[in-house]
Amino acid sequence: IGNLRYLRFLWLHDNFIEGSLPPTLTKLKNLRYLKLEENFLISTFPSDLGRLNDLEWLTVNGNSMFGEIPNGLYKMKKLEILRLDDTLMRESPFLTVPDEGFTGSISPLIGDMQDLRLLFLNNNPMNGTIPTELGLCEKLEIVRLHRTDIGGAMPREVCLLRDKGLNSVTNAGVLYSDCRPNNRTEIPFLRCGCCSDCCDHTTGVCIADD
Repeated sequence: IGNLRYLRFLWLHDNFIEGSLPPTLTKLKNLRYLKLEENFLISTFPSDLGRLNDLEWLTVNGNSMFGEIPNGLYKMKKLEILRLDDTLMRESPFLTVPDEGFTGSISPLIGDMQDLRLLFLNNNPMNGTIPTELGLCEKLEIVRLHRTDIGGAMPREVCLLRDKGLNSVTNAGVLYSDCRPNNRTEIPFLRCGCCSDCCDHTTGVCIADD
């Protein structure tokens, strides 16, 4: 596939594609849209993913993806849609691998991705805290960080985005995190005074909190 050097749109979502992402994928330097969601992929990202620096849309949700997010991803400054969600506990048991789901933490480099409009990282075993640099992404419209192991508190810089694009007419469905008491009685995974929807990390129940 690396020989298709003029390819701009690669839409392979909702199929039965198996295997891993080919390393030659990163040779498609003219690629704008890469839609691979809802397949049967078991893969990490190529380490040189950042070579796709013209990419505007990247969706791999609904696959058995795993490993840390490479720093190269944060070099994709034109990226508007990023969906890495729902890679944990896929419904098909034969797809499950021991290290399933994206791991590691969100890099402060995410602040360089200022064209981001949609960021879905939910249902991954990611950890750490939310970097204040996420607040530099002022075009964000929807952020979903629930069902992860991310802790701490939602930075004030991110909360201020609720007065910008990260809002809706109903004030719901735009900023999700695990800010409900965990397992109904324990302390929340993440403290958030500005989230539109708070989720219980253990039960998965999300309730509008605005």
